[in-house]
Amino acid sequence: MLVAIGMTAVAAIIAITITSSSLYAVGYTTATRSGVQAQAAAGAGIDYAAARLATSACLAAYPAVPAVSEPFFTVSVWSSLLTASATGDVDTSWVSGCPTSASFKRVKLISTGSAKTPGLVGNASGNKRKIEAIYPYIPTPPTWITASGAAIYSFSQTDSTINNLDINSTGGTPATIQYLSGSASCTSGSTIHGSVILGQGGASLASNCLIDGDLYASGSVDLQNAKVTGNVSADSGTYPSVSLSNAATVQGNISAGGAVLVQGAGGGNVIAGPAAGVTKITGSVAGSVVVAGTVNNTGSVLGTITKNKTGIVAPVIPFVPGWVDYPYALGDWTPGGFTEFLMADCSDAGFVSAMSTVLASSTPKVLNGLACGPGGLDFTKLSPTQTLTSNVAIIATSFNLGGNDFVSSNSAQKNMWLISPDRGVAGNLVANQLPDCPAGGAFKMANHVTVSSRVNALIYSPCTITNSADVWQGQIYAAGTKTANAFTLNYVPIGIPGVNLSEGTTTPGGGLPGTGVLGARTAIRNINVS
Repeated sequence: MLVAIGMTAVAAIIAITITSSSLYAVGYTTATRSGVQAQAAAGAGIDYAAARLATSACLAAYPAVPAVSEPFFTVSVWSSLLTASATGDVDTSWVSGCPTSASFKRVKLISTGSAKTPGLVGNASGNKRKIEAIYPYIPTPPTWITASGAAIYSFSQTDSTINNLDINSTGGTPATIQYLSGSASCTSGSTIHGSVILGQGGASLASNCLIDGDLYASGSVDLQNAKVTGNVSADSGTYPSVSLSNAATVQGNISAGGAVLVQGAGGGNVIAGPAAGVTKITGSVAGSVVVAGTVNNTGSVLGTITKNKTGIVAPVIPFVPGWVDYPYALGDWTPGGFTEFLMADCSDAGFVSAMSTVLASSTPKVLNGLACGPGGLDFTKLSPTQTLTSNVAIIATSFNLGGNDFVSSNSAQKNMWLISPDRGVAGNLVANQLPDCPAGGAFKMANHVTVSSRVNALIYSPCTITNSADVWQGQIYAAGTKTANAFTLNYVPIGIPGVNLSEGTTTPGGGLPGTGVLGARTAIRNINVS
């Protein structure tokens, strides 16, 4: 009996030992598994947050919408005012959240990863892992304005006539004329050092007109006594989609939606289609000819001729942005250091006094003349020469420039904005993406208005701009522009705060604190899970 009792006790001890060992093994194994999962999740959180910080403004925590199933991670962002070399082993300047100014020097990401399968038998040691990574922080300088937009942008160019227009690029960015709607007809000598894009219109060039760039049109293109140094594209399928007279030259390629007529000289290839028809060549083509229809060639083609080609796609006209409504808000200008001078006296003497005050300011000024109503501001009441001491923005319903010269007080470049806000129908702030010229609104430039090489000036007007024998440096953005009179534009992109004129979009929040880039990671480690 004693022997049996002893053996039973020994068996019980063995059973307990085996069970304990098994439970420990299960707990250890599952804890190891959960630890691997949690570690991977925490590491993924570091990579995720760093990638997001590289492409967008900082958030205090990632992801913005927490996950609801495991494994998942949560990442908190911390900022330090000190560099790594200044901290030694201890940095007490860390604060929770994104860097809010250029004073911050480092960013710390703390990622907590959770396992998908928790440890069993009460072993939770691997359920969570926490990783800390530190990066140098390089703040992005505040950008309150985007230098964007064409040399001349017209929403609807009702007057197609171009006479003695001279467009030059002086700011390093190629000049472009953009008509969202409307055609261009050059009937007297003009030189455009840049490209012309007609989003909804055709082109007719004669009288030694020169486009020193590319010409794009949605309608047909007729080149008479004219020259294009770049490419010519027209997506019209109506014959002739592109026509070159005996005295016309295109140095680049000709792309057309339909058959073309080449009596002059083409310096590149000719591609015509998908609309079929007879492409006629009595002049010369320095490249090859590929058409969806047939070819009647009595001229000279140096390359090959391919007829009845399938799969030709009509040329795509470059993007011309839609109209951007700009109603004017002082807050758009304050990041650029501007303060406002609000006109209360709209008499001639009041305007002269206001301009004297604004132009003499050593800091940027906005002259708000909206209270002067439809009559706007009459610059003929000012002295012929207006000297800018700092950057100036002038806001008014209407402008009448009368032979004024705008110059800089010294060798430093100054910027000037002349803006007639688009306040919407009946004066309401309606963002309808249409130029709403107010009743009585106008923008007039009389003879010989001149903007000097030390001043860059932008015109924004929901009305049509008239001009005569003027010389402008900067850019024009308007409902339409009269180019029948002689006009010289030396293009420099300037832009409007809060607006991207090249894309036709508003850009609120530019230069907000917390934007910047992370440098190469300087430290990464596991830390205790609290």
